[in-house]
Amino acid sequence: MTAADTPEGARERTQRPRGRAYKNTGNARSVSMLGLGMAIGAVLGAGVALLVAPHSGSDTRRVITRRVDRLRGKRGVWGKLGRELRRAAAAKKKAGEIEAKRKEISLRDVAPGNPITLP
Repeated sequence: MTAADTPEGARERTQRPRGRAYKNTGNARSVSMLGLGMAIGAVLGAGVALLVAPHSGSDTRRVITRRVDRLRGKRGVWGKLGRELRRAAAAKKKAGEIEAKRKEISLRDVAPGNPITLP
């Protein structure tokens, strides 16, 4: 309504707001409760999702592992390099163990009176 629409002398009644004024102040407790609620909700949601999953547990774990690996980038160049380096280190360790075992066997087979020569 405008002033032209109201009869002369009549004033529009305005209502006063009820309650307290809104203050935008952050409270550490309210923020922490929000975070806690979100964490609990995420855990409960994941639990329910696993309970009603269409696959068996091992299939679900395999799918989750693949997705996490993909997100971490384990399938990229750096992931492949890391896997290759781990394989090479394991092969070198195994070769060292085999060589030590060969030396031990050769020392054991040497006769007591013969001189020992290492290859």
